[in-house]
Amino acid sequence: MPNYQNKYLSLLSAWLLLLCASSVTANESQGISLKNNSLDITFDLSTGNVDHWRLPGVKNADDQLQDMAAPTGQLFALQGQLAGKPLQEWEQLAQGWTLEQQTSQEVVLSLKSPQLPFVLKKTWRLSEHAWRADFDVSLELPAAHRADGDHLELQVGPGVGEKPVSGLGMGQSIYSFTQLVYNTAQGVSTVRLGGEDEPSQFSSSSLTDWDWVGLESRYLAMILVPTKASQKPLQWTAKLPEQAESKQMPVSFLTSIFIELPIANSQELSTQTYSWNVFGGGKAYGALTEANPDLGGVLFSGLWDWLRGLSLFIMKVLQFIHAVIGSWGLSIILLAVLVRLAMYPIAKNAMTAQKKFAMVQARLQPQLEDIRRRYKGGEQSERILELYESNNVSPLAGMKPLLIILIQVPVFVSLYHLLGQTFELRDASFLWIKTLAEPDQLFSWGVDLPVFGAYFNLLPVLMALTTLLSIKVASASGAKTSFKQTMMSLLMGLGFFVLFYSFPAGMVLYWTSANIFQVLHQKIIKAE
Repeated sequence: MPNYQNKYLSLLSAWLLLLCASSVTANESQGISLKNNSLDITFDLSTGNVDHWRLPGVKNADDQLQDMAAPTGQLFALQGQLAGKPLQEWEQLAQGWTLEQQTSQEVVLSLKSPQLPFVLKKTWRLSEHAWRADFDVSLELPAAHRADGDHLELQVGPGVGEKPVSGLGMGQSIYSFTQLVYNTAQGVSTVRLGGEDEPSQFSSSSLTDWDWVGLESRYLAMILVPTKASQKPLQWTAKLPEQAESKQMPVSFLTSIFIELPIANSQELSTQTYSWNVFGGGKAYGALTEANPDLGGVLFSGLWDWLRGLSLFIMKVLQFIHAVIGSWGLSIILLAVLVRLAMYPIAKNAMTAQKKFAMVQARLQPQLEDIRRRYKGGEQSERILELYESNNVSPLAGMKPLLIILIQVPVFVSLYHLLGQTFELRDASFLWIKTLAEPDQLFSWGVDLPVFGAYFNLLPVLMALTTLLSIKVASASGAKTSFKQTMMSLLMGLGFFVLFYSFPAGMVLYWTSANIFQVLHQKIIKAE
């Protein structure tokens, strides 16, 4: 073979090898992934940031894999100044970050160069399961190369949110939000930025101490728990961008947290490390507490301790029922049955007392009318009380049925939060209901109405009707219903209809079922 041909083949081979190498580099530049059964984290080598935080097995509103990173944003970005230069300049000089180490459970990214007086590393570690990752930021910067104003800042967000729900009328705010969440010695607190009466930013400078901080939406959360006690005094600020990415993405969904990472001036300390346990996934109680026992406080954080305890207890009961029968819709109905059965003795006592009081009222009615005719003001009240006392009747006996309602108030509040925040209901369908976590949306109006939104919801109609039926059955048997009482009942039914119209279907399903079983209870008690 002629010599020029050998040279040609050698050049061609070298070119092919270079092309392959370039192809590998290009693929690597597209992202490095770290995966387990619950998380799929992709890193951008140009910035060292998290480009995608996907949740395998969890779908978003578009039936796509849930990604907790905003479409144009990156999570866990570092910014600031090192050795007198902005970090972005060092990244440009180094031509991005380097994949220093990668295993099935660990990724180490570094920013360094022979010309640079520092080494900056990001280390991520995953276990086999769970929505948890360990994250370290380490900086090696000799004191001789430090400059005034050197600092680092870790940005968490934008991201951590679900696609905003639309067409739900007055219930829009229930389903569409991203907010700050943090924990102190006083407990878990939340701040929703960007509202009409809400600030555009919130700083930890107003706190004496904090244990962890993060962002949460209705069903998802991204929380950073410092692993070093020295990191808890670190300052952070939650901010909104100056303007939203688009009209479809409200500005509140783009809340970010900026955590200050100060650089020590010590001559002896050349390497500094900041470490966190990061939870990024669904707000399921078991997943939260598995990642960190303190994270369980994220659920029902706005309730009093005893009411939160009741919510957690009912949640465990509901989960147990679901584990047995396998349907969240049937589990909610069965829960309503159990609650009514537990209240049956109280309801029976109240109905019996009401019946006796009605009979006494009928017997004493002539004397009551005579007292009302002969006496006025305070003396009239005294005479009526004396009449009741002489006949061994308590004037409060007729109010005992209200005990049933009062006892249910804490249960109702607990169920409202439970059925509106339970992550497992997010993808739970039942009959015509696509998800029990939102209104049932039987069909679309074709237009977005001010109060009712874009959908007709059947369950609130059924709940209002069963409420009216329950009121009717609860009235004393044989008693003539006045026009005023009828109108009050109709207004109450209408009020329940409007109030519950935008509530999660799981909540309305529970209350409708409870009404039906209450009617059955009332009929059984009256028949005894």
